[in-house]
Amino acid sequence: MTANQELASVYEFPHEVEEYIRLKVEKNGSGGRPHFVSVLAKTGNARDILLDILEAVWLKNKGVGAQARRYNTTYQTIWRVIQDLEPYKAQLCAYMEQVPRRKLFFNADADTSDYENVQLYIRRSKRDGVRKYRMIVRLAEKCWNFLKYRDPENWTAEDVHLFLNANKEGSQTAYLNAIRQIAPQIRDKNSQHYISTARFREKLRLRKKDLFSKEITALVNALEEMDMHYHSLVFRLHVTGGFREGKDDKAGLTGISWDRFKNDFKFVDDYETKVRGGIWWRDCPVDLFWSTLPEELRALWKSRGKPIDTKLVEGGYSELTKIYQEIRDMATTYFKDKVDPALFKEYTTLRPHDADKLHCNLLWEAEVPLETVAGQYQGRGEGIGLVGRGWLDINTIKKHYLSLTARSSRFQLIMAKIHEYNTRFERK
Repeated sequence: MTANQELASVYEFPHEVEEYIRLKVEKNGSGGRPHFVSVLAKTGNARDILLDILEAVWLKNKGVGAQARRYNTTYQTIWRVIQDLEPYKAQLCAYMEQVPRRKLFFNADADTSDYENVQLYIRRSKRDGVRKYRMIVRLAEKCWNFLKYRDPENWTAEDVHLFLNANKEGSQTAYLNAIRQIAPQIRDKNSQHYISTARFREKLRLRKKDLFSKEITALVNALEEMDMHYHSLVFRLHVTGGFREGKDDKAGLTGISWDRFKNDFKFVDDYETKVRGGIWWRDCPVDLFWSTLPEELRALWKSRGKPIDTKLVEGGYSELTKIYQEIRDMATTYFKDKVDPALFKEYTTLRPHDADKLHCNLLWEAEVPLETVAGQYQGRGEGIGLVGRGWLDINTIKKHYLSLTARSSRFQLIMAKIHEYNTRFERK
């Protein structure tokens, strides 16, 4: 028995309402003016449409007139149906709140949804020319699945935090941003369920990643030891460039095609869409941290038949998330009981969105000035900097990416110098 069937067995649809619908539909065959319910039966599932109307009026406090306009009928017609079913209101409300009768969060073929908030977002996106609305709906749909198909209008801040804490795929902030589009109460500052992205990051403390050269080397060595060479290569290139993950055809790590590598794979061009309408970061050094990486990339290119315009990560973003999932699975097994709990958590919660944080950590540890890490916009869609992703603002790096912890060798060196300095204050 499925979860939906179990719920349905506990919260029975009232038999009296089922009989009411049957009688109204049958009455239509006896002549006379057809009843509203019988008209609904011709256009679709009368029971589900009736529940839509009752849900809007009883649970969402929508006006009767709005429902009349929606179904192209009179106010009195909707009002009479509601009055007919008033004796069963408590049972019907319990059924509507608990039984996930709606199954379709998004119909990709028709660009429609059974949920009002989702449908409104789709219409707004089309009107405003939002290109990635389908991706946003799909991200929010994962929260819908987690919450057992509950209407997004009824999601609470606690529900969303539970989902985000449990979700280990992709960027938590991307999921939150998607949820805020689908569930207005989550983005409404006057709502008790309001969650801002900044507040969320602080709450979950997922802004930064406490891994530096020593820990990253241990992770790479573990990948190589477990014969996960491709995973190691993709992870190291990702950290080297600090690229965004990329969720379209040409941006970020998953947008890098083989023809972007230059000078025997020692440099690569990266395109980032988020800042200034899109910036090309040219000639990003591939051997920045791992000197053998260009040679390994060249070997992979040869093994694939020396392609030109195909991608390094052929499966796109879904393949990248799978790679990181398998890295986490390996780390869970490999490092269990071998490292302290805090470091174990860092390894087993590694996500694609963490690569840029590790990139900043390593460059800071190497004493590279943050101005160089941030890069500079040159105009005409071009940027210049040391690496493949520019932040353009060192304050952004400090606030959201760079992690200053005692694990860094540079931090330890600074502390050693401070202790050396302290000796001059000791009594002789």
